[in-house]
Amino acid sequence: MNQQAAASAKQKRVKIPFGQSHIMVASYASARFRAQIKAVAFVVVYLVLAQTFVLRVPVQNALSAAIGVGATVAGLAFFLEGLLLGVMPLGEQCGLRLPPRAGAVGVAFFALVIGVTATLAEPAIGFLKMQGGAATAWDAPLLYFLLNRKSGWLVMTIAFGVGVSVLLGVFRFLYGWGFKPSVFIVMPVLAVASFFFEYDPVLGSVVGLACDTGGVTTGPVTVPLVIALGLGVAKVARGGKGSGVSGLGVITLASALPVAAVFILALAVSPHIPAPSAFFLSDMESRAKAEYVAGSRDKLAELGRDAVKAGALTEEAFSARFPGTALAASGDEEGAQEAVAESEAALTQLKQYAKDALSSVLPLSGVLVAVLLLIVRERIRNLDEVLLGLAFTIVGMTLFGIGMNRGISELGRQAGEALPRTYRATEQAPVLLKGVSETSVFTVPGPEGGKPYIWLGDGDKSPPKAVPYDESKLDAETHVYRHVPVTSAVFGEWGETAGQIAALIFVFILGFGATFAEPSLAALGMTVEEITTGTYRKTTLVANVAVGVGFGMAAGFACILYKIPLSWMLAIPYAVALLLTIFSSEEFAAIAWDSAGVTTGPVTVPLVIAAGLGIGKEAGVADAFGVVATASVFPILAVLVSGILTQIRAKGIVRHGKGAA
Repeated sequence: MNQQAAASAKQKRVKIPFGQSHIMVASYASARFRAQIKAVAFVVVYLVLAQTFVLRVPVQNALSAAIGVGATVAGLAFFLEGLLLGVMPLGEQCGLRLPPRAGAVGVAFFALVIGVTATLAEPAIGFLKMQGGAATAWDAPLLYFLLNRKSGWLVMTIAFGVGVSVLLGVFRFLYGWGFKPSVFIVMPVLAVASFFFEYDPVLGSVVGLACDTGGVTTGPVTVPLVIALGLGVAKVARGGKGSGVSGLGVITLASALPVAAVFILALAVSPHIPAPSAFFLSDMESRAKAEYVAGSRDKLAELGRDAVKAGALTEEAFSARFPGTALAASGDEEGAQEAVAESEAALTQLKQYAKDALSSVLPLSGVLVAVLLLIVRERIRNLDEVLLGLAFTIVGMTLFGIGMNRGISELGRQAGEALPRTYRATEQAPVLLKGVSETSVFTVPGPEGGKPYIWLGDGDKSPPKAVPYDESKLDAETHVYRHVPVTSAVFGEWGETAGQIAALIFVFILGFGATFAEPSLAALGMTVEEITTGTYRKTTLVANVAVGVGFGMAAGFACILYKIPLSWMLAIPYAVALLLTIFSSEEFAAIAWDSAGVTTGPVTVPLVIAAGLGIGKEAGVADAFGVVATASVFPILAVLVSGILTQIRAKGIVRHGKGAA
């Protein structure tokens, strides 16, 4: 009988010729690649055109950036397809089968573990770990310590915060806890903590980083797994009946609790961290804390050399702080460092990214497989597809890491550094003129008297032009004059304020356009349209969220430009959002707050962080994180306002219909 069934199955199997199967696979793959090209096209084209033609700065390392963008597209295509084939089927199978067999305690433990491992597999987490160079030890010691010395601690803390949030979400579904109470408890506590941290000299530098982690954690891995688990638990808790909003609300907690976790970590290590003003002091306590941040006395001396180069520490102060230590590294050390930098090949980087991908994907898939085989005791469905999907996920994460570092985030960094050109003059590379003496200077009369000038030319390449002469820039012994060309602000004719407004408009358009390409947002829009039976359309949600992200990014960049405390920029909109939540239904409140999480995808987060750090570097801001946080809160406001207006209109239509009847 079994042989007859096998023969029957064999007869039913459709054999496709190799040529036709090749065409089908190519068509399927091209559709996936086109989707990712569409996701990054606006961002890349907009950044390149704006930087080249508006900011008037050519794209540096254009070929490397183009290759990086291509690797990003390929990486996203492989990664998302791998999630679809491998990780998501395992997660959905666990979400549906585990709750009836493991009970509340087993599901709670599984939720904690899956939250941690899913966060480690998020592409944006890997990007966050690479931002150590964004912090200077003497300006933001705690931020430098967490991003450079203890990035592993930071990542595990964030992951544990997500794990706890998923755990609480499971209990919420099991015991019927409402969504609104969790928001009214968690958000005010975070607001108070951010105010406390903001005005502490040691803790203040981590507020932006902590708040940004909420957007980093809710990516293409965590969100679907959390929703699948929520749906499975809710279905069991309701006696097998699902709900359209069963999986919603956990994303909000997954965005909030990592912030609290980073605050707790920062508070725990802060007693060992010096204040910025005390970083290079000579007393024993300050020196011990500074060495703890740097890692050793020799590394602290290296930071001292960097501070001298940056103008943050004088040579005299360096000699006093580090007696017997040479200000410049030895020629052998510098040569060795250069040799290492030159010998670092792309193959070495590829191996490192592949290693990171394996260490991110394997723990998550291992947990899911172990739960299915040992607890649920079910075989893995479509094992060949799952294995192929896991391979795609690893390949995709590897390519995405390389491409994001060299491509889109690099473009974002360059654009961020170039943005100040809209409102302020920019110094160019200095030009050295030889053989300059007093006879080379001539005076040009003017309303306020004569001003000294000197001729500047480049032989036959460009005609000579008169430039203002500054006697302090002439070396009297060598007769070499150092001229620093200055490019006027792009919008200099309209004033500095107009240029800054133009920069914020640039950022708004970037955030607005990038949001439309987020696949998670489109999925949420379809869910909302189904829940509201078409009253609140997908296009309405996407448009409102896009406007919110645009305003949020502009607000975040305004914090950097005008040095506005991030806690104030977040507290006010969150207070308004909590007030609007009171007047929203339970379901729609969950949708609005979850919309903040789905807007920060694997492309948006690295781009926003890189651009914010770029403009922060030019603006002289030690902590330029926080733009992701502001880009997350304003969509909540936009969706809540739109939802309340929709509910009011719906009630008006119902009343009008009853009156007519």
